[in-house]
Amino acid sequence: MGRRKKRARVKKKPIKLIGKYFYCPRCGSLTMTVSFEKISETEKIGRATCGTCGLYCEVKVPMRAEKVDVYNMVADMAYEGGLESKCEERKVGEDMEEYAGEEEGE
Repeated sequence: MGRRKKRARVKKKPIKLIGKYFYCPRCGSLTMTVSFEKISETEKIGRATCGTCGLYCEVKVPMRAEKVDVYNMVADMAYEGGLESKCEERKVGEDMEEYAGEEEGE
């Protein structure tokens, strides 16, 4: 007598998620973050900020763009040499100093 045929189990492949931090094209550290602000129904502003060197860049992108798209635009500007003219440099922790000043005034 024969056995019943068993089904082969299919292993699901894990989905790779996009990381929260990216490599900065200027200093090479893994501290660049990207955030968004909606400006209209079809466009939003993508802000790329490096926590180490203080690189700050704003790019207008369509609503369907993701964090990786903004990072790639900033990296392309850096490798073409136009990063310094289109982006600015902020001191690390500049926003925190402003917040601390408001707290002292109360």
